[in-house]
Amino acid sequence: MQEVRVVTNEMDLGAEIEFHFKSKDQLLDAGDPYPLPAQELTEFAELFIVRYIDGHDPRRVAGIAVGLPRGSLSPEEAFLIPEAVRHHYTFRLRDLENERRVSRREGKASILIAAINAGIAILFFYVFIGYFRGFIMTMLAGLLTILNWVTIWDTYEYIVYDYRHGLRKYLIYRKLAEIDIRFFEW
Repeated sequence: MQEVRVVTNEMDLGAEIEFHFKSKDQLLDAGDPYPLPAQELTEFAELFIVRYIDGHDPRRVAGIAVGLPRGSLSPEEAFLIPEAVRHHYTFRLRDLENERRVSRREGKASILIAAINAGIAILFFYVFIGYFRGFIMTMLAGLLTILNWVTIWDTYEYIVYDYRHGLRKYLIYRKLAEIDIRFFEW
């Protein structure tokens, strides 16, 4: 079980959240060949910290403290942990910026497709329905209605859900790349 003890210290200007990791391997990716501070966090540590910050009001988080059991690191390594954490989130922030660019492009395409589909539906209903009747026209009208509903739902889902989720994640990573980070032993 990957358990991390978390302590929130309320301060005047916000909160500092302490993460008590059980081992160096729980925090730092042992498979990463780069030395500190370029060594990456484990996926578990990265996501655990992000989810915990997301559970708080990220605007109120003034800093984080990352802790390991006493003697887990040499003094030189311990000194580099805050820089390694910041480096990791700064690096990942670039990935999220790229994801946001792709997402915006996809959102624009989704809105364009929805507008084109709506235009075709309006044209179909006002021009063709008045002249043709019967089973085939009813089926085509139903198919067109379903296609428009799906297209509009996809656009709505992007604007209301996907974009907000991506933006919130981006803001948390940006916060983690900028806030005060300290290391402690417990």
